[in-house]
Parts: sequence; C-alpha cells; structure tokens
Amino acid sequence: MFFYRNDQYAIIAASRCGHTNMYHYHGIEPYTNTDVLAKNDTLWSQHHNPIAVIRNPLDRVRSAMLHTAFNFDGKQFDYDKQSMFFYGHCYPYLSDIAAFNFRLIDFYDLNKYIPRRDDVVQSTVTDSHAKPELTAEDVYIMNEYFSLQKLQQEVDLYTEIMATRERLPIEEWKELTK
Repeated sequence: MFFYRNDQYAIIAASRCGHTNMYHYHGIEPYTNTDVLAKNDTLWSQHHNPIAVIRNPLDRVRSAMLHTAFNFDGKQFDYDKQSMFFYGHCYPYLSDIAAFNFRLIDFYDLNKYIPRRDDVVQSTVTDSHAKPELTAEDVYIMNEYFSLQKLQQEVDLYTEIMATRERLPIEEWKELTK
C-alpha cells in the first residue's frame, strides 16, 4: 500500500489501486516509503485532508489474480506458493477505513489525476473491470485470509462509499500536488 502525507493532504492507494503510479508521481522510489499505513493508523485518518484511491474490490481480486500469474512466469495460480502475494494485492481494506471522513479518487479516473508514464517501470495493467452482473462469488478464491462473506462486505462498502463520499476534484488535486 502506498501512503503519503504532507501539510496539504494524506493519501492512500492500496495495491492494484494505483499505488505504483503514486510512488512515481510523488518522486519516491517505488515500494520504499517509510510511512506504512497499518490498521487504525492515525497518520492518515486524522489528517485534515485524507484522500483514498478506491477501486471495485471485485476488480482488485481479478487484477491480483492476473498480476500474480504474471509475476510467476505466466504459470497458473498456485495457492500454496502465491497466497501471501495474492492476499497482499487484494486484501479487503475498506472496512478499515470506512468509518473515517475522507474524500476519494475513483481508480477508474486515476489517469485524469496521474497520467500513466511510459518512461518508468510500473505494475502490469490488467484492465480488469467488473461487469455489473459479476458477484463476489464469481471471483472469490478460497484462501485463509478472508472469506467470501468478507469480500461481499467489501463490495457492499464499495457501493456505499462510491455513492456517498465526495470525489476530489481533478483541479484541486493538481493544485495540491504542484
């Protein structure tokens, strides 16, 4: 997960939610920032301007699956060997942040905030986008870290957050980050 804060804003972007783009955008060597966002971390949640990049959890699972297979030479997903990597890329986190007051950047509009760069190494683009009829049961992979019910809860929270939270205006983002 990417976490960054300064006097103007604090932002989180989970794995498969633009976190590598955020590293590059903020001029930080990818995967090296020392501010780690843990559960109930007050550094982000109590900042005067917390922002989160939010992506459909079903897409995160699908993207993590494709990303995991890609990182292991295109082999089929091997749960025994790849479960922690998979979990790290799609763990349900919305329940950890839903109670906090934050604005959001819709992942599907992220390129309007942070254009994807061709001159740096970035995560594989999986372009997964859940169709409306796709359900948690359709994408769930049995694992020891979260249940189908937890994934469904994440989908429900996603729907609620996207319907009720303020989206950060693109121009404001550009002004905050210049």
